[in-house]
Amino acid sequence: MRTQARFIPAAASASIGIIVTVGFSYCVVRAQSAVPTPGTTSSTNSQQKAADKDQEKPKNYLERTFTISGQIRERWEGTEGSNFTVTPADSYVLSRIRLGLAYKPTSWLRFFGEAMDSRAMFYKISPPSSVDDPMDWHQGYLEVGALEGNGVKARVGRQELFIGSNRLVQSLDWTNIPKTYDVARGTIATNAFAVDLIGGSVVLVDPNRMDRSKPGEHFYVAYSSFKKLIPRASIEPYLMAKTQFSVKSKEGETGAADTLYAGGRMIGTTKGRLDYNFEGVREAGDYANDSIQAWGYLGGGGWTVSPSLWKLHVSSDYLFASGNDGKKDGIHDQFDYLYGANQPFNSLTGQFAWRNIEDWRAGVDFYPLKKLKVKIDYRDYWLATVQDGLYNAVGIETVLNAKATSNHVGEGVDTMLTFAINGKTTLGTGVGTLTPGAYLVESKKTSGFLYPFLYFTRQF
Repeated sequence: MRTQARFIPAAASASIGIIVTVGFSYCVVRAQSAVPTPGTTSSTNSQQKAADKDQEKPKNYLERTFTISGQIRERWEGTEGSNFTVTPADSYVLSRIRLGLAYKPTSWLRFFGEAMDSRAMFYKISPPSSVDDPMDWHQGYLEVGALEGNGVKARVGRQELFIGSNRLVQSLDWTNIPKTYDVARGTIATNAFAVDLIGGSVVLVDPNRMDRSKPGEHFYVAYSSFKKLIPRASIEPYLMAKTQFSVKSKEGETGAADTLYAGGRMIGTTKGRLDYNFEGVREAGDYANDSIQAWGYLGGGGWTVSPSLWKLHVSSDYLFASGNDGKKDGIHDQFDYLYGANQPFNSLTGQFAWRNIEDWRAGVDFYPLKKLKVKIDYRDYWLATVQDGLYNAVGIETVLNAKATSNHVGEGVDTMLTFAINGKTTLGTGVGTLTPGAYLVESKKTSGFLYPFLYFTRQF
């Protein structure tokens, strides 16, 4: 029987690092509060006494320490092209309401809790848990340390995560139910360097009961960023790990999976209004009785044609992720994108994940009005191998045709318009398309796909 002993040092290291972070942060803020300010005058003392007296009033104390936040979002979607959907093509509304409460008694301590109600209305069938989860506990955590800017801080509890490009770990707001995680997170940040240490579990969404940590699955992250090694660039190496139970090898044997992710990201700008980005990930470990050998990468660049004329920006990039070759050779070569974002990153239609795919994009974005952003992208898709399938944005295999003679999936155009009415209210609309290529035609998926949407978001 296999064990996961080799992950014990990683888990212990992450836990120890976070405990040290909390303790160090507490000592720092206690020490700072104990040191008197040189040159204190009687006038300053009087002002402080007046402020202390004012803070003693219940109303002022509540206003100073408590903050209520919330959001209402309504999004209509109307999909056309039943060949590509796992639910019947339909017109429906995704509704989401958030309500949060923060308590910040001091500059270095904060408590936060948030409830969220997500519903899918006018579905022809029972909506899946990816879009429907009636009132539940979305976030709840304790944060201590340097809450803003550089310094040391720790956050423990259920929380959203945004790591690097968000392609491996994220809580993307696009979805009706953004991912949350039951984790401990420690952060050290300076002007030149930052590091995050994270350990815990992703939260399993369950419409029929309270959401909870996903049983038998844990992950660990060490993510660094160096901001001054190269002028106007950020270099971000990282290591991640995930443990799972009950996975199947190519031979059909069931066992545990221990996956290691070694990767890095580089983003920056150059003279002449050019920008660039690159990210590569190598995966290793064990998948039941198979050995993991998978990889994914992406790279691209852009040019701001004119910062004054509509802020016109053109860009292009290429994305790749390996897939299983179908051979029973003891090698698991299907890329695992962990908990990353796929829609709208890899198309508005939601028909593509960063798995067994090649994706080339060319696009333009601009502001014809001060508050109106327009983004238009052309994309072309191929499978990395026809021995593996086509996966949609939530990782479900929608097409598998190992006998296909072509790996060209198809092409499409995505258009998004976002209008910021004010700092709290946003309107958005767009449409994503997919025209079948030879692979889909051979797989008898010929209907094409159309995905229009319209949404309204209000913060309060």
